[in-house]
Amino acid sequence: MKPKTPVDPFTDNIIRRIDPKVRDTFSQKQLEAIIAAVRNPEKIRPIDIRGTFPLYFARYFFVLLIGRDKRAVVEQKEHTRKKQASWAGAIGFALLVSAPFLLALFLFLYLLKYFWGLDFVPDFHLWEILE
Repeated sequence: MKPKTPVDPFTDNIIRRIDPKVRDTFSQKQLEAIIAAVRNPEKIRPIDIRGTFPLYFARYFFVLLIGRDKRAVVEQKEHTRKKQASWAGAIGFALLVSAPFLLALFLFLYLLKYFWGLDFVPDFHLWEILE
């Protein structure tokens, strides 16, 4: 079944890809619903020039789209995610860099405690556990 309203080439191409046996069973209302679903009013741009030009060995296409950028919501989400990832990366890097220094500090404090003879936990010595 052919739609009564004119359709753009993109929508027409999608409708033509449907099996003809199935496509012929669509009512006019179903066909208009498919066209409305495929057409996205947010995607309409003031300047939308598309075309192809053949060369001897290949065909090339070109697209020129000019219009208002309506992707601010997506860009805001992406910016937030990048910010969160950068914080997580900075914290992970700080932990990775500070781990050897913290281990060295704990070892120094333990050796200091050992040589001064301090016994904070009776009958518990690290050297006995490591042996």
